[in-house]
Amino acid sequence: MNLNLVTLLISVIALVSSAWLAWSQLRSSRKSTVLAMILEGFRDTRGDDYLEAVEYVLYQLAVEHPQPVAYQQLPEENRRYIQRVGLFYNDLGKLVAHGLVDESLIIGAYGGSLLRAWNLLAPYVYLERQEHHRQHMRYFEDLAWRASSRRPETVYRELGLHVLPPGTMQ
Repeated sequence: MNLNLVTLLISVIALVSSAWLAWSQLRSSRKSTVLAMILEGFRDTRGDDYLEAVEYVLYQLAVEHPQPVAYQQLPEENRRYIQRVGLFYNDLGKLVAHGLVDESLIIGAYGGSLLRAWNLLAPYVYLERQEHHRQHMRYFEDLAWRASSRRPETVYRELGLHVLPPGTMQ
């Protein structure tokens, strides 16, 4: 009887250990995948295509099209700029909303620019939603709401980021 109990106990310990190791490996693998996605996103925002699209959205869209329309009605190049910026932030919003990435990382890195982009794109996106009865860029909108509720400066303070103004180093 004691031998059966010891064997059962060893089997349970082995099962729990295996489950814990499998869970740890899965979590580690998930973090690696998400990290690769985030690094690709960071790299993507330094490319000429993205920078050109951001410049357009932030500084030219409202000038060229002061009366918002559903963005699919805009000329092809303008529409591509909107989609380039909006879908990038929408993808980041997916990662945050589903808990794959800590929102402080995204808000700290992109908070101000994503909020400005949403404020400029929202009228065009809302008209697009009305016209097509779909929830275009819904994750982007959620991410913008999060950034408006928790500014990058707050994230920096929470992280304890240091400052080193010019001329203060000896």
